[in-house]
Amino acid sequence: MSESAVAGNERIVEVLHALVTRADATGVRELALALGASRSTVNRVLLGLEEHGLAAVSGNGNYQVGPRLRVLGAALHARHPLLRSAEAIIERLGEQSDATVLIAVHDAPRPSAVVVACRRRPGPIKYLLEPGTVLPLHAGATGRSILGRLGISALGDRQLEWHTPDTVTERAELERLLTEDRRAGYTISVGQQFPLAAGAAASFQCHGLTGSVSITRPRFLTGDEDLARFGPMARQAAHAIEAACAGNQAPGNLEPITYPAGSTAVERIARLVTALVAEPDGLPTGYELARGIGANIATTNRLISTALTTGLALQRHDTLHPGPRLFHWAAHLGPAVDTAVVAHPILRGLAEESGETIGLIQFHADTRQAVMTTVVDGVRPLHYGLASGVAIPLYAGAGGKAILAHCPPGDLDALTLEPLTERTQTDPRALENDLQTIRERGWATGEGERIPDAFGVSAPYFVDGNVAGSITATVTRLRLPELDVEALAHMVQRSAQQLTRALSVP
Repeated sequence: MSESAVAGNERIVEVLHALVTRADATGVRELALALGASRSTVNRVLLGLEEHGLAAVSGNGNYQVGPRLRVLGAALHARHPLLRSAEAIIERLGEQSDATVLIAVHDAPRPSAVVVACRRRPGPIKYLLEPGTVLPLHAGATGRSILGRLGISALGDRQLEWHTPDTVTERAELERLLTEDRRAGYTISVGQQFPLAAGAAASFQCHGLTGSVSITRPRFLTGDEDLARFGPMARQAAHAIEAACAGNQAPGNLEPITYPAGSTAVERIARLVTALVAEPDGLPTGYELARGIGANIATTNRLISTALTTGLALQRHDTLHPGPRLFHWAAHLGPAVDTAVVAHPILRGLAEESGETIGLIQFHADTRQAVMTTVVDGVRPLHYGLASGVAIPLYAGAGGKAILAHCPPGDLDALTLEPLTERTQTDPRALENDLQTIRERGWATGEGERIPDAFGVSAPYFVDGNVAGSITATVTRLRLPELDVEALAHMVQRSAQQLTRALSVP
């Protein structure tokens, strides 16, 4: 195994971590200085990350987290049983305790923990740690509870840091406390990390992760009787997390994918991260993983070494699971993705290529509502102007019909087909025939159906196989005789497919 290749892979992860954890966009020089790397190395990594959507260039030329990494972070929130169950568990626990509730995981292989979810105590005085905050293992209930599960050897040989006058830094005394914690089934700490905080925590394990759920309040509002009550409550919540994680323990089936030859290290890391997020129950290692990420076995082994060293993944037996570094990133980035931000460079590129006005329509499946959220004006002297924030009917106009064609059949039956213009189709049978044509060719047209003097060409985009909206090119009908409709449709369809790939995690 090439040591230089492994080191190069680790540098890529370091750059990604720096982008995620820095509050603002940063320049190549600042990143290189922070990481102790050459500017040329960092610049080369950033260019590769930008190419794959993991980094993005801000208006002043600095770098920030890219849209693809935000999509992967949100997907981990939605798919991993720990993050998926965390909100309900900590919300219930917060109401019962009238306290701040944290979920943290061991930031393996480092001797620290990272907060991945937080429910803040209401009121003017509160104990607050944002998701993504790094905590010591030896000080405070949150970290010490995890340490009790791992064993004191997880601290390594380094000298333990004082955080308050009450912090325990003598290992023999710390080991005594851990023994008491194990006997009780939970940890209680008063003022050991923050002088004015008191709390209780209990540990859990989930898909290779070791973590804790903790209940914390200001010290002067918390008596011994409160802490005695909080300990069993935290233990019960930890058991609930383990139950949520105990569903499907079998590793996922990673379908072999054919990738172009000559892929870069950044591209291979992006594939591995995507695979880990897509299969939170675990990935089989060896040749099956190699086929799934499109790499030979030697390259795959180097990637696994990088993933374990950096914490991108954890390995149990022959299975890889998402690691604490991914949870750290997801905690910082949050569970939501702004589709318009992801789509904007794609829309801008389509507007420049076609010259037409391009709109993004977002579809909310729960309410069956579609809204034009983003508009990029065309560059032709005579182009059509659209307004954003406008509700789009699903049955009239190219943008709505492109979505409706991929909705369940009952959605059409539930619509009231009111005429918006003299060209609006109000015959259900004729509209269904139109939708069938759209499904077969992959794009829709609409002439004056919603706006009398407009002609539209639209293609749907999908998120994980479900229709999520459409991209639409709108042209004034005055230019229709000269318009190459099929050429424009293929441009729109290609952009919609690009957005689908950016938003989906297979």
